[in-house]
Amino acid sequence: MKLRIIKVKKKIAIIFVIAIILVASLSYAVFLQKRKQNAINSTNEKKQTFSLLKIGFLTDLEYGTRKQLGNKLTRKAPVELAKAVLYLNQEFHPDLVVGGGDYIESSAVKSENAKEQLKEINEIFSLVKAPRLYALGNHDLRSLSKSEVREILGISENHEVKDIGDWRVVVLDTNFTADGQHRSAKNYVNGNVSQEELNWLRESLQTNRPVLVFSHHSPIDTKKRQTNESQNIFNAQEVRSVLEEAKNVVAVISGHTPTTYFERLNGINYFIADTLVNINALGSFATIEVGYNPEEKSAEIVFKQFEDETHEYQTEWKYGEKKEDYQSPMTEVDEFLETEE
Repeated sequence: MKLRIIKVKKKIAIIFVIAIILVASLSYAVFLQKRKQNAINSTNEKKQTFSLLKIGFLTDLEYGTRKQLGNKLTRKAPVELAKAVLYLNQEFHPDLVVGGGDYIESSAVKSENAKEQLKEINEIFSLVKAPRLYALGNHDLRSLSKSEVREILGISENHEVKDIGDWRVVVLDTNFTADGQHRSAKNYVNGNVSQEELNWLRESLQTNRPVLVFSHHSPIDTKKRQTNESQNIFNAQEVRSVLEEAKNVVAVISGHTPTTYFERLNGINYFIADTLVNINALGSFATIEVGYNPEEKSAEIVFKQFEDETHEYQTEWKYGEKKEDYQSPMTEVDEFLETEE
């Protein structure tokens, strides 16, 4: 009986959070419609040199029932996600929202419970008004298979390509074993990209459009504290080679590592967004604004990480040009073990 009461209370709490979002969103409906019409009129009156694309990025929601697991406050995911959704809907107004994977924590969680948690957190995520794309993360697959995750999220593939405005958006699957098999219901941390997935990526990059790539694991390594290198994808060099060969990849945006980071490497901009329930950056999410000039084949990128202190990175890109390599300072991260990422 006590367990049933707890489940009922949890359901009520989630329904309450969803109700708040709906009420707040409806109160802005008329205002948003007028604002949208004004924007359309402004665009018609003055042709802009740069076409603007706005994307929200929510990664590593890590929803679970434990009060704290390592550096993660897993129970706080629904409330913090609701806050991020409200901001995106009412303030940022993105053209697209991308989930970066690890929607649930799911370590040592039974399959039935993991499915329920994934369903609950996705109900809140689904309240964003913009179209959504999903990357898969290693924690999503600790108790479930890829097909089970896809069914709950309502997606048909493990990867995706979407053309929007002048841009192409590619979502890459980084969850494979060393011999190229799909990861499924097993604890692991680092990513790997199969040869088949690399071939798919190479084909997806065959376009005259500038490209943004999203993935859970980043194709670059990140430093933890001042000592060890954290390898995110075992065959990262192979992934970067495919990206660099295309010459049209403007940026790669990823999650997985609990830090905010920017690196420019061989002409490509790599961004890593902090995790939603990181105890040192609770409520973290990111926005990306990219402008493209088709005549000059150049782009401007503004990446913002929202947490207690907002981090902003601005950079430029031009087809055929390679700016000097750059590494940003790492944001402060909590001590965490490889096995707990």
